[in-house]
Amino acid sequence: MRAPRILLLGLCATLAGCAAKKPPAAKQATLGSSKLEYRDYALVRGSICGVGERPLAAELTTLTQALEQFAASTDEAAKPEATPTEEQLTTLRDGTQVLAPVADTHRKNLSVVRECKFSRNAPYPELIQKGTAAVDRAKARMKEAPAILAAADQRAAEAKWQEESTARETTAKQTWCTAKTAVGSGDLYFARQDKEGTTRWLFCDGITVEAVSGAEPTLSIPDSIKARERKRIQASRYLEAAKSYPAEEIDKPGAAKSTAAEE
Repeated sequence: MRAPRILLLGLCATLAGCAAKKPPAAKQATLGSSKLEYRDYALVRGSICGVGERPLAAELTTLTQALEQFAASTDEAAKPEATPTEEQLTTLRDGTQVLAPVADTHRKNLSVVRECKFSRNAPYPELIQKGTAAVDRAKARMKEAPAILAAADQRAAEAKWQEESTARETTAKQTWCTAKTAVGSGDLYFARQDKEGTTRWLFCDGITVEAVSGAEPTLSIPDSIKARERKRIQASRYLEAAKSYPAEEIDKPGAAKSTAAEE
């Protein structure tokens, strides 16, 4: 009687081993209006093989397409000298956060699915190849994201400063200049330094003093000033006004400066 019992126990063990394993709980990922559901099948060894060929192929294909779409929709933002749109930047910023764990999990699933016998059947060889490429491409874009986003933030800050600086210049001119300002008066109302380090001092009569970073200031007289008026211009007066202008009052990128100028 012992032999049949042993055979029965062996058969039960075999059946238990062949029983489908419960897959890991699904995780959710939301990017914009798109919602993804994914599982880390590596958590339960062999569970991925029990999903079924077609359902699993559909699941893996959906994740591959999501990663491909993320990379494709941010290609323009990653180009050198590109000016990404807000939509592209939002996709890049949110996608990097949301899809990073999805990409990592997808890579593991594509690896463990090779343990399944059906992984040699179509469409799995191509699915695994495309999925791996999509993960690599998406992860590479995620690695680029901080630099792309930082550059975009810098451009936005510079544009905002330029807009505000122009407004400060207008206010300063209205405050310190009059419609009857005579050429040669040497009245300085505003100074600005750009991101390249070039500083320009602006005078009420339209004359400008300019100094490239590290160089001596030079006088610039607009063509609109007539020859007879140029005789009243004393270059030293303008250059001295520029040199004595308080450095802390010069309008520079990244800092709001006072609109007041020396009288």
